[in-house]
Amino acid sequence: MKVDPSVQSIVNDQSDAVQNGKTTRMQGTAPEASTAQADGTDSVRFSSDLAEMQRLTAKLQALPDVRADRVSSLKQQIERGTYKPDPTGVAGAILKDPLNRSGNQ
Repeated sequence: MKVDPSVQSIVNDQSDAVQNGKTTRMQGTAPEASTAQADGTDSVRFSSDLAEMQRLTAKLQALPDVRADRVSSLKQQIERGTYKPDPTGVAGAILKDPLNRSGNQ
């Protein structure tokens, strides 16, 4: 099997990077993400974005999974036959949903 010289060059460069403990991903990363100290030890510092994400995650986890009052109200409307959803409103809500993956946002 013959190996293309340009591919072999890339393989050699990657091998050298691994052996030296460097990766092309680490080049150009923000100093907040990760740094190597002069004494050869590694350290990691996180940006303030991590603290904000943790705060928001905790806030989301505190919210109830089910809005019991809303479910009860809708259940009563359905049982009475008075539940009349607006098709345009439902379609709009589906399109605005951030989890909608139809690509028609």
